Amino acid sequence: MKKTALYPSSVHLLPGGRASYTLVEKRHLRMLKESLANKSPFAVCMINESEEESELKQIPAIATECNVINFDQAEANLLSIVVEGTQKIRLHGITLDNDGLMQGDSTLYPNWQSEPILARDEEIAEKLKMFFQSMPEIGALYPSPQYEDISWVCQRWIEVLPLEVHYKQLLITQDNAKLTTRFLHKLLHSPEN
Repeated sequence: MKKTALYPSSVHLLPGGRASYTLVEKRHLRMLKESLANKSPFAVCMINESEEESELKQIPAIATECNVINFDQAEANLLSIVVEGTQKIRLHGITLDNDGLMQGDSTLYPNWQSEPILARDEEIAEKLKMFFQSMPEIGALYPSPQYEDISWVCQRWIEVLPLEVHYKQLLITQDNAKLTTRFLHKLLHSPEN
């Protein structure tokens, strides 16, 4: 097991995904500085907003390690970063540093393998293309989208769909994208042959 700094966010991130975050708090600026200095990833974790008791109880078990691919000074001296998800991890326990930065005891959790998209699933990829065109701030994060990989396509859908966190966690803990593919066919009203 290893310690991994955690960045809780309502903008979800999975392997191969990209997201932009604005770091406001000193604890997260320290997390970024240490990650860059040590060349070690930090992890983005989902916030389970149905849990009200404490910040720690809002963190589900599966998070995603990420690498910073760009950063920029935003307005009001805030730091904006773009990260790319690399590896799913399972959190076994969370502690708080003195400044409130969360650290997770983590082990690697298997990523989905790339799988070629089948003809019957191409509509899922086409609708993702349309979504990215309608949301250019998200689409711009992907200069080389992998629409031919059903695992990549399904993970982008999981990131952007307004699902409760426990449903997202159920989908991402599967061995592959099959359950997500079936779910997307039902959601997008396309027949699955």
